[in-house]
Amino acid sequence: MLAVPNNYKQQPLEIIRLWAHECHRVWRDRLIFDADVDLYMVYMRNAIKQFPDFSEEAIFSEPLMYTSYVATCNGHEAAYLPVKSYESLKGVLEAKLEEYNESVASMNLVLFD
Repeated sequence: MLAVPNNYKQQPLEIIRLWAHECHRVWRDRLIFDADVDLYMVYMRNAIKQFPDFSEEAIFSEPLMYTSYVATCNGHEAAYLPVKSYESLKGVLEAKLEEYNESVASMNLVLFD
């Protein structure tokens, strides 16, 4: 719902990756057991057969993450875009945490994958 159509115009792989990201956030992130995650991935692999022009590696390549934080923190309009690297996201999150700690209260968070 936060994705702006113009950012994905004529980029079918990015739309498929966005869909995969959302599926992961809604379903996979709630799974506790490895067997359940494995079964979930069986369903995802079956679903992506609908997109024969794109390989599984291309669709699920890491980082498979979309957010508006990076664009906003870089001074752009909030746009739901793919994260280019974990390092760039980590930098943004650490900067936001530091900004919060300076203005509100000290929150000692540990960021992990």
